[in-house]
Amino acid sequence: MSAVPSPKALRTVIVDDTEDLRELLRFALTRGGFDVVAEAGDGRQGIEVVRELRPDLVLLDLSMPVMDGLEALPSIRRLVPKATIVVLSGFGATQMSARALAAGADGYVQKGTSLSTILDYVRDLAIGVDPQVPPTLAVVPEAEAAAPSAQFAPEATRIESGPTDTAPAGAQAEGAHVSAWEALSMAPYGVIELADEPLFRIVYANATAQRQLAKRAAPGTPLSLASAELATLVAFHRLDSDASFEVRLDGGTARATIRRTGWSVMVYLDSASDDVGLLRRAIATTAHEIRGPVSVICGIAETIGWSSSELDPEQRQRLMESVARQARILDSITADLLTAAQIQRGTLRIDLQTVDPRAAVEAVIADRYDVAVSVEDLRAVRADPLRLEQMLSNLIGNAHKYGQPPYSVRIHPDGDHVRLDVVDQGDGVPEEFRDQLFREFARAHGTVATGTGLGLHVVRTLAEAQSGSVSYAPGPYGGSVFSIRLRAAVGR
Repeated sequence: MSAVPSPKALRTVIVDDTEDLRELLRFALTRGGFDVVAEAGDGRQGIEVVRELRPDLVLLDLSMPVMDGLEALPSIRRLVPKATIVVLSGFGATQMSARALAAGADGYVQKGTSLSTILDYVRDLAIGVDPQVPPTLAVVPEAEAAAPSAQFAPEATRIESGPTDTAPAGAQAEGAHVSAWEALSMAPYGVIELADEPLFRIVYANATAQRQLAKRAAPGTPLSLASAELATLVAFHRLDSDASFEVRLDGGTARATIRRTGWSVMVYLDSASDDVGLLRRAIATTAHEIRGPVSVICGIAETIGWSSSELDPEQRQRLMESVARQARILDSITADLLTAAQIQRGTLRIDLQTVDPRAAVEAVIADRYDVAVSVEDLRAVRADPLRLEQMLSNLIGNAHKYGQPPYSVRIHPDGDHVRLDVVDQGDGVPEEFRDQLFREFARAHGTVATGTGLGLHVVRTLAEAQSGSVSYAPGPYGGSVFSIRLRAAVGR
């Protein structure tokens, strides 16, 4: 990317909940000739900033607390109908770009793409030049607009595969071709294509879907004859964008997800009960969580590479602090994964020591979180210092991800125990989800920030391993209160 400015310094607003990423984008955009006039940390703030400033360009993250990008997008489009809106997301373009474009976006950028590529792409979109689309970007997902019907599948869409280590030598020499529908037939989840009509006649069902529907999914069969429950739920959700629900099938309970093409309805059936389906979803959400910090760290490395001479000491210091913060986030994610594995294997080890809980809280929030700390109990606790910091990091991180400020930690007495309350002022946990809060891989349906589904499970297990407990209660004036209860150290 060159530092040559655009023909017009486009007034730009950045809407993203990660402050480090906003700073990185602001620095890169300013260097690239854009005029960054404001930032916002969630969709609701973004709408207000756009209403006030009427920018030429909006960079909008999809996954944010309070209000996500997809919710905010239609309002932003109405406010600035002539502006260029580019969506940022850690999700792949094939998953989210169609939804973003349908809601009013002009383009879609997958986080992790190089800053130079992002800036060139955004500049081309803004000035009306057809951008060169790299694999991680999408402007219009034409290839996904319509899927071929099953009767033409063998001759239709084909994926050309390059040579691989495992492919037969002859196939490599001849440039083997694999039908996309043949590839779907081997997928470990069910895939059904339905004609978009009242009967939802089955056009195609892969081998996994055939098993799930007890082999009643021949082409032309009304879906109600294969599964009355699935047909009813598809009819109910057919107009929803990206609907997902659980359904009972002959082959067991499955989680169904609906995608729409130009003329048909695609239904994906993933296992909702076995370990394979659970693990697959956990890997997908964890990968998304990891992508954000990795994107920031890679972007900073790229920025220092092409502009080290332009960075003043203060800017360089802020970038290095961002690297440290994002590295700690990655460390927190990997620590939860490792702890979950140790719990499963029965190899979890706890090193109980006498620990000052206030010092543990301050170590977690230092230069990372804006949290008020009140201490009403000066006693130390019996805990593993590293595990206590891990528990606090998970709860404080959750408060920032799902709640709203102000955030606080209150340390107070509870008989022969010390209680650490992590408090936020958000909407609280839905009542119907509270009994699942501390289960492994549990995530409330419809939450914007997905998370790995491991954090609270790890907190509960670590608390119990230290002869303590963790609990949730709604705040007296709204919000959430997550409490860690640990035994007070004798003699303090």
